[in-house]
Amino acid sequence: MFDDLFQIRGLSHERLNTLLKLSESGSLIKAANEDLGRQSRLSHHVRELSEYFGIELTEKAGRSVRLTAAGHSLVQITREHFLALQAFRSRGAGAIPQIRIAAGDSLLQWLLVPAIGRIRDPNTSLRFTLSSLRTKDIVEQLNERRIDLGLLRTNAVDKPLKHVAIYEQTYAIFVPQRLVPARGMLTVKAALLDCPHASIGGDGQLLNQLGELAGELGGTFVPEMVCGSIGQCVAAVESGVFAAVLPAQIKPSSSGKDYVVVEDDSLDSLKREIALAWHPRTADLTGPIGSKLRQSLVTALQQQSARY
Repeated sequence: MFDDLFQIRGLSHERLNTLLKLSESGSLIKAANEDLGRQSRLSHHVRELSEYFGIELTEKAGRSVRLTAAGHSLVQITREHFLALQAFRSRGAGAIPQIRIAAGDSLLQWLLVPAIGRIRDPNTSLRFTLSSLRTKDIVEQLNERRIDLGLLRTNAVDKPLKHVAIYEQTYAIFVPQRLVPARGMLTVKAALLDCPHASIGGDGQLLNQLGELAGELGGTFVPEMVCGSIGQCVAAVESGVFAAVLPAQIKPSSSGKDYVVVEDDSLDSLKREIALAWHPRTADLTGPIGSKLRQSLVTALQQQSARY
């Protein structure tokens, strides 16, 4: 049935894996771990694949190469093939099933990890591998099937990904007590515009929304510290030097007397729905165990979020 695939040389799992590595690393030198000799061998693999299929799989991009549309299509076929082989091999070897889940660091800490604790069954062997990723990377890795589940905002989920809503995330402004005026209440305008702020730099949507809100209040929002994670923003509040707009569920570990939480209807524009997302083909590999786990995790996440 498939004899014609093997009538000429050039097709192999090793060569296909090279193309996959190029897709994931972005360049052959990175795929070769900066080894020039290995880079040359990988370049041969890609050229041999192109000759085998009779179509260019890469094209020049400056001093490097990038995948063509055909190259991307072959990568997707290869990934599906390798995932199926890996799942088959793991089942045959009796390996412990691994569930790969990604989320932002704050969601990992206050929501995902406790939810996993809720569903842990000592009679079922499972290994959870967690990754702290930004929204764009979560979507990309879900589509590439490099992770099984992702916890992210609903409006970032596009087809073919599927999702289930978990909860609505609200925001508040956390202001260290030393920045609060000696007299009078701290308004949203004063908290947002008059205090030095720390803000997460990777969430472009949140920064844009804060900029729009600041404009409505007659000012501009320019954070003095740009952080790589929500955890760093929390640490900035705990330092007593910076205010920060944080998910309302987050509580700095310092005493509540050390900071003021400013909540107001004007912050409703920052709300976002958080969902658990997955690729529909993931169920084909994880089977009933994966489907049951996903359902249990959804329930646990919803129960955990209801505590706050």
